[in-house]
Amino acid sequence: MRFSTVCWLAAAALTVAGCGGGSTSTKTPPPVAPTVTSVTPANNATAVAVNSPVTATFSEAMNVSTISGSTFTLTGPGSASVAGSVTYNAGTSTATFAPNAALANSTTYTATITTGATSSTGAALASNYMWSFTTAGGTVQAGQVTVDFGTTYQTIRGFGGSTAWQGAMSSAQAAALFSQTNGLGLSILRVRIDPEGSASSTPPYVTGEWSQELTNATEAQSANPNAMVFASPWTPPPSMKTSSTSQPYYSGSPACSPTAPSGESYCGGYLNPSSYAAYASYLEDFVTYFQSNGVSLYAISMQNEPDYSAESGQNYESCSWTAQQMDTWVASLTANAATNPITTKLIMPESFQFNPAQAATTLEDPNAVDNVSIVGGHLYGVSPSPYPFPQGVSKDLWMTEHFLTPANSSSPVIGDAVQMAEEIHNSMVTGQYNAYVWWGILGVTTDVGNWGLISSSATPTYYGYAIGQFSQFIQPGFVRASATASPTSGVYFSAYKNPGGGSYHYVIVGINANTNAESVSFTINNGTVTSMTPYATTATGGLAPQTSIGVSNGQFNYTLPAQSIVSFVQ
Repeated sequence: MRFSTVCWLAAAALTVAGCGGGSTSTKTPPPVAPTVTSVTPANNATAVAVNSPVTATFSEAMNVSTISGSTFTLTGPGSASVAGSVTYNAGTSTATFAPNAALANSTTYTATITTGATSSTGAALASNYMWSFTTAGGTVQAGQVTVDFGTTYQTIRGFGGSTAWQGAMSSAQAAALFSQTNGLGLSILRVRIDPEGSASSTPPYVTGEWSQELTNATEAQSANPNAMVFASPWTPPPSMKTSSTSQPYYSGSPACSPTAPSGESYCGGYLNPSSYAAYASYLEDFVTYFQSNGVSLYAISMQNEPDYSAESGQNYESCSWTAQQMDTWVASLTANAATNPITTKLIMPESFQFNPAQAATTLEDPNAVDNVSIVGGHLYGVSPSPYPFPQGVSKDLWMTEHFLTPANSSSPVIGDAVQMAEEIHNSMVTGQYNAYVWWGILGVTTDVGNWGLISSSATPTYYGYAIGQFSQFIQPGFVRASATASPTSGVYFSAYKNPGGGSYHYVIVGINANTNAESVSFTINNGTVTSMTPYATTATGGLAPQTSIGVSNGQFNYTLPAQSIVSFVQ
């Protein structure tokens, strides 16, 4: 997304009125397929209390008659069914499975919501939704965290942010953001593909904003050689697009595009099917431009938020795609045994609410699925949740855009940092995402106001400190390890290890959202840990190293300060 701050707030709130006086679409959309937005226990949670209920919260109001013991089941160990009762709370759209008896200790269970569960409008889940968890050896004790570095989950690609519409980044800004020694250690940069270039230029389509984003990529990789760069288009060039009665170009006044005041065709519409091949070549032109100037793009997206412009009234630079259109375009890349013209990894669909239905058609198409490397999505109005890949399909999951508005709508404070850290925690633990990418990373002189990761003087904001608790220590190639996700209400932990060694080998990230300090006892299994150094972010800011803690027989204690984020590293 990108337009004025006011429109940003409208987008985050899913406001349908057009910004800048634009009109809105009156098209009635089809029923929205419900998704599971959160579950308890979290997917792959360990040390779960044997008397814990199992819950699933839906994105839509559900038909209560379809939420039953036949559509919500629990099995374990193996495929043995667990007896229990199922209830549904219409006020919170939450289904609960309550076992008739305590679950067995040290046992893995799998919960399933089937496609028989339908919304109040009759739409069914796109596919069965499943998640698993493992019970503790006994009832979980409050304040006790068990970390098992021998049990691992997804590979972490990194943490980062975007410079879209933010101009060229200085060396000082890049160091503050990307340096692993004196910065936040970001390892991902998202850049924008400006659509205003000409096919007849040499090189084709290159604009001043392409050059600015190249500068940003170069600076990021200079500050952190491990940094990966990926690119997203908000729209194809207008010459490749078409409008229709169901998705016209925006026709409000003033014109929709902040980058092209007289070019309404930058906003809304569809990619013309006759331009499918030209669009693939256009994206590769961007890859080639960066490559020829010393930057290898890790990946390129086919479209930013293909499912948002229809709801926003096409009032910003955008292009709509249906799930079928995306599948057709992705499949066309290698149709008739052709060589894929795009020479880097492809990201799709970057849905603005991480809607699985947007990618389902492509991922279920044997002619298209192998052309996709990364499933991307955004978290506007939703929370991280497990992704229902089709059986046999496995792709990286990247959260490629989100921002949070500070509680006082001004500069972020420690409470805002804790909220952001919780979202990153949930992205890693519940969603099992491989990457987390913030929106605008720069400071107060940009469209994102004080919501950047650094200020205009290149000093980290509280949001910067929050992501830095992950990005400074967890570099690309780390894997997430098992840890008690929430030993006490308002307290969260996740763990990571570097299979290849390096500066940091073991990392535990703790978050205390409570207004009182919380004492925690740690037990570490399957890791040679002799000491851990805490790095704390508190109400006074910073990401400061504390006194090292000795680890004896895999155990140590620590008191998390009130409203704090603390990473423990060795």
